[in-house]
Amino acid sequence: MIAHIEESMNHEQFLVELKERERFADCHSRYYADRATLYNRVDYWTRGCIGVIALVGVGLTGLENWREIGAIMAGGCAIITTSLFPLFKWDSIVNGFNDSENEWTRIHKGYENVFSYYNISDKAEILVQEFQRVKEMQNGAALSDKRLPYNSEKFKHYVQEVRDYHKEEDEINGGQA
Repeated sequence: MIAHIEESMNHEQFLVELKERERFADCHSRYYADRATLYNRVDYWTRGCIGVIALVGVGLTGLENWREIGAIMAGGCAIITTSLFPLFKWDSIVNGFNDSENEWTRIHKGYENVFSYYNISDKAEILVQEFQRVKEMQNGAALSDKRLPYNSEKFKHYVQEVRDYHKEEDEINGGQA
């Protein structure tokens, strides 16, 4: 079908590289989806609890005997949300995980589309263009330095999960793409 995909690659090398890149993107997509979900939950509950404490503090300021304690509670919550969260760059961490999840999901879906083009198209030019486009997206994602917290154990878990998933998929498909 495709005699010459890229100058330095033959048909089998192209499929191997495509599978490796798709699995690499799948692993990153799953990892960042998990991290984004975790950090969004922590963000939601942390801000929710701080908000409730601040509201209780505001309510206590209306009572004469609890006015000082209420003001301290409300003021402390305001300091936490306006000073400590920015100090730890909390918003950029949460948004960074969300952005990385979206970026790696687009890359993973892009490689899946390349497989679809490979299976249905005889035009090598379209396949090569799509492959190069997704490859550039992946290279761009690798270069973007978001400085996000990294959990090596979780990442290893997803590497193994992707291997197991694709091993079963390869067995079902008989080793074909």
